[in-house]
Amino acid sequence: MKRDNPCQFEQVRRALSHYPIGIFESMLEIAGRLKTKLYLSGGALRDLLLGVTPNDLDFTISRGAVRFLEEIKNLQGAGTVVRLGERHDDTCRLVMQEWTIDVTGFRTGASTIEEDLTKRDFTINALGAEVNDILDQTTLPRLIDPLDGFEDLQRGIIRSCPGAFSDDPLRMLRAFRFAALLDFRIDPSAIAEITALSHLLSKSAAERIRYEFDQMLMSPRASAAVYSMAGTGLLQQIAPELLEGDGVSQPPFHHLDVMQHNMFTLECLERIIAEPRIFFPSCPEALTAYVEDADKMKLLKWAALFHDAGKPATKKISKERDDRITFHAHEDAGSMMFGDFASRLRWSTRHKQWVSKLIAMHMHPFHLCNVLRSEGGISRRAKLKICRRAGEDVAGLFLLALADSLAGNGPEKPEGIEKMVAELYCELEAMSEELLRPLINGPKLLTGHDLIDTLGLEPGPQFKEILEAVEMAFLEGNIANRKEALAWVRRYLSVDNK
Repeated sequence: MKRDNPCQFEQVRRALSHYPIGIFESMLEIAGRLKTKLYLSGGALRDLLLGVTPNDLDFTISRGAVRFLEEIKNLQGAGTVVRLGERHDDTCRLVMQEWTIDVTGFRTGASTIEEDLTKRDFTINALGAEVNDILDQTTLPRLIDPLDGFEDLQRGIIRSCPGAFSDDPLRMLRAFRFAALLDFRIDPSAIAEITALSHLLSKSAAERIRYEFDQMLMSPRASAAVYSMAGTGLLQQIAPELLEGDGVSQPPFHHLDVMQHNMFTLECLERIIAEPRIFFPSCPEALTAYVEDADKMKLLKWAALFHDAGKPATKKISKERDDRITFHAHEDAGSMMFGDFASRLRWSTRHKQWVSKLIAMHMHPFHLCNVLRSEGGISRRAKLKICRRAGEDVAGLFLLALADSLAGNGPEKPEGIEKMVAELYCELEAMSEELLRPLINGPKLLTGHDLIDTLGLEPGPQFKEILEAVEMAFLEGNIANRKEALAWVRRYLSVDNK
């Protein structure tokens, strides 16, 4: 089916003017040489019709995608051609500075553009238009739309193409990614099909699953997608650790079971990220800059989802405390569980350690709040210790803690805890700015060379402990210069050797 959409294509024409001059004419010239038509298609056309100008453009030709882009590269005199997919896939990418061109030949079994489009993942991506028609101001562009995808685009619906999920089970997860990123809803028939076929996701490569989930978490609406995924069985296939908390009850300062609490913490974190000034009114500037780091926010959302994953394994009923529920060291158990999960999905070591560390530390702000309530104050040493351990991510730790607190609304929840957490963060942020960052970025009082050359010590693992102790002594005001630091180390070693 073809549809006339002149208004929408005027929008597309204007958007294409932002790309390098002459690139589309070059593409049409090469297509003519190869005797194939050139179609703008898929996600790029979808975004352009939505008024978004993408950095990546998707095109379809009948065949010979690699040769086509090699000739474009030669004609432009720039760029790198990269093959995509499996060896038998007729698809590749031309990377040129800040933008890319993807070209795909007709999918297996398709002999026309209409047949090719019906083999896509979702109807909103099963759209195409001849580039020649788009660029020709004298013609009325025509949208090739064999599955009524343009109507779904206008209504904000994610509807799957025939056989999409069985052809590639990863598309089930991609449905939730698009729903979150575009703020669309998934068609009930697609939800039913995902529920029936969710077990097939295990056939997808771990790296592909991680990529789709990460992209979904980049959206400000990821929590809604996670809730929906849990109802289809898809979340069970990806992170069965989270489902272990289903039905696991908690003490009275919580109102949800462990699984629901983890998901609600993600929802609360998204609220804070959207408007940090509302939740941290006394010092919003540092947080505002922190939440603009999209990669850190994605990782922080993983930490929110998994922060209490260790509770089911550590749950105990304390008979001595009137059958009180406890989860001793659940943060350590959860950190280890996340590490296993991240390894299974082939995370990088750096990202895995970042999230694992925050999960292991997520109770620290509450421990300090307990000290503040019981003793009326917190020692300088305790404040410095949490700042040193969290490093540059004190903000991330307290964003997670506040989301965790907001997600618990049981009858025994301490009054004013969110205000206390927010004010404590502001205090620690000021301390970090005044003391820690100058220490980290400035010259060191002592180095390993000082320990060797001046004090005659043998290199070894104790060096790190000694140098960290020197820094803490400086931060606490016990030493002020190199001479005092050397004297402090001599006393430290003397006491340590007795």
